[in-house]
Amino acid sequence: MRAELAPSKQRDHVDAMVSRVLLGFEQGRGRGADEEEVLVSEYIAALKDLPLAGIHGAAERFRSGTTLLPWSRHWRPSPAEFAAEVREGLIPKRALLVHIRQILEAEVYDPPTDADRAKVAAAAASWLNRGGETEPGRPRPSPEAVAAAREDVLHEHGAKFREVAVGSLAQLAARLDAKAAAQREQVP
Repeated sequence: MRAELAPSKQRDHVDAMVSRVLLGFEQGRGRGADEEEVLVSEYIAALKDLPLAGIHGAAERFRSGTTLLPWSRHWRPSPAEFAAEVREGLIPKRALLVHIRQILEAEVYDPPTDADRAKVAAAAASWLNRGGETEPGRPRPSPEAVAAAREDVLHEHGAKFREVAVGSLAQLAARLDAKAAAQREQVP
């Protein structure tokens, strides 16, 4: 798959693909060999670094008229159209390569054995039998102690808020009262 997506290094293969696509359009219509060579070299420059398999697929789609991108069959495809068609055709192949890589790099999971399950059960029982200590020698706080600590933090944050917001809350309440009075005056 990687070889199929590798850029083509052989100019003559790309030249053959392009020439086959252009056969039915403008080649042989009074152009000289030099003009033909310039035209083909424009395509080769546009298709540089694209894989030969993609170029071949795009050439087949242009010859059959079943391109992935919109194209008028009355005109030869431009070098940019040809390159865009090649890139569009490579999307499914690159997606397949990503999928293959995901499969090859997937983590293998070995289901736990009975011995592994027994070790986990023994560790859990040991922790539960310690009396709920989080650290050796340090007991777990009671639910009442946790609730009291939360209450203290809440009161502390409330006091800080009141220190900062007293003036602004009063100003906000006064503006709301003034706005409500103005709206009552407007209503007949």
